[in-house]
Amino acid sequence: MTLGENIRRIRKERGLTMRQLGEKVGVSESYMRAYEVGERHPKQDKIEKIAIALGVNPETLQNSEFDSVRAMHRLFQIFRQYGGVLFENDEEEVCIKFSSLQSIMTYWKDRYDQYQKDLAECDNIKNPLQKANRLIEIENEFWMWMDTFPANIPEDQLEHLQRHDAGMDYIGLHPLNDPEAPMSEEEKKKHNQRAKELLNGKKTD
Repeated sequence: MTLGENIRRIRKERGLTMRQLGEKVGVSESYMRAYEVGERHPKQDKIEKIAIALGVNPETLQNSEFDSVRAMHRLFQIFRQYGGVLFENDEEEVCIKFSSLQSIMTYWKDRYDQYQKDLAECDNIKNPLQKANRLIEIENEFWMWMDTFPANIPEDQLEHLQRHDAGMDYIGLHPLNDPEAPMSEEEKKKHNQRAKELLNGKKTD
């Protein structure tokens, strides 16, 4: 799904016309149409304004365009940073688990379970039109939960994740075995202690 397609999808979910969204963002209706059909690509400041106007996280719009190769490389990046583990399930399908994201992914799983439950309950709706409308409504609600993430996550969980990210950034910016900046044993000890504290979500000086 392209950035423009994502803007159009969320705009329609919000019940906005292109003119109304353009007014919120500060661009003309023709500019907004050009964004949606891919004739123009909004600059970073406009992407952020569009996200605010739609009430979604900017990441929803910015990271919407990729193919299977790009998807794999994004998975590789997440794998490295969040303790990825590959395994096969009982059906011999390849699965992936991100150890450092488990606590926060629980909320996604809970919302997904509710999504599946809501879909199953649609089987009780006899009227075809009402059923179709309810299915669309359920899907839109689930997509909107993801689009507005992390607004739906407890603050303490976000703080824990942010501290983990800070730890990973510290390790990346201060590699332990950098030949251009060798460390003494005492410096290595302090380095390991600080990285451990950051990754475990503890305060450090």
